Amino acid sequence: MTTKQTITTKSGQEVAYWEHHKGQKPTLLLVHGFTGSHDGFQYLVPLLSEYHLVIPDLPGFGVSPLPHAKLTLRELGALLVEFAKALNLPNTPHMVGHSMGTLVVAEAARQAPQGLFSHKIVLISPVPSRIRPVDSRKLGAMASQLYYTASNRLPVVGKRIAKSRIITRVSTRMITTTRSRAERKKIYQHHFDNLNYISSISWYSRLYKEINKTGLADYLPTLELFDLYLVNGTRDSVTPLKKLRKVTKNSKAKLYAIPNVGHLSHYEKPAELATAIKSFLQ
Repeated sequence: MTTKQTITTKSGQEVAYWEHHKGQKPTLLLVHGFTGSHDGFQYLVPLLSEYHLVIPDLPGFGVSPLPHAKLTLRELGALLVEFAKALNLPNTPHMVGHSMGTLVVAEAARQAPQGLFSHKIVLISPVPSRIRPVDSRKLGAMASQLYYTASNRLPVVGKRIAKSRIITRVSTRMITTTRSRAERKKIYQHHFDNLNYISSISWYSRLYKEINKTGLADYLPTLELFDLYLVNGTRDSVTPLKKLRKVTKNSKAKLYAIPNVGHLSHYEKPAELATAIKSFLQ
């Protein structure tokens, strides 16, 4: 990875970011998911050498500081807009988001002035819709919310729960599809590393609730103004392909399904994901 850089937005927020493949190339602005960081895209970086890549740690994640413990998705979207303006890029970047990052990208698209971002947007494993009382995602969401709530409210053992490698390993195993033990071990280590960057477990708990009450469906009126490309794994239980198809049934969005992979295609099938992204953008 290249050396970390920092930039200060107009509102005074410091954002850490990494750049790759500088030059006279189209720019991709890659936005990570919940509890993630720039590091999650490292397997895509060498596969997208035709593009100038800019990969920030969103405020509150990775090494970018959290401005306040009630930061919302709307505010994250606004900060992404400020970040893009502060970069002062020579061309309009294509936005690429993963999971929660797709909601941040959608918020930025809704708030951005015309011409700040390219008309082409790529959303990887986008959150399709809010989680309903009867929903295939409900059980997993309840378990995760219990984890964040317990981590936040238990005065003695909460921190140990939040940093638990056992819980992280089990939850990661549930969303991986690879049969390779070596690949799983690498993914575990990425998620173990993310435990070191928890900025505020109370904020994580609050933001996770908001994510579960939000979805791509809320942003489709705005996103219809863009050329939208959705990439999802056929075995994704976090953002199920079936629900994504239902939400986008009457939209102009293009949908591509990567076979036999779940929510972590950027780890497990980066070559297929990179090919899909390049095919759309080119």
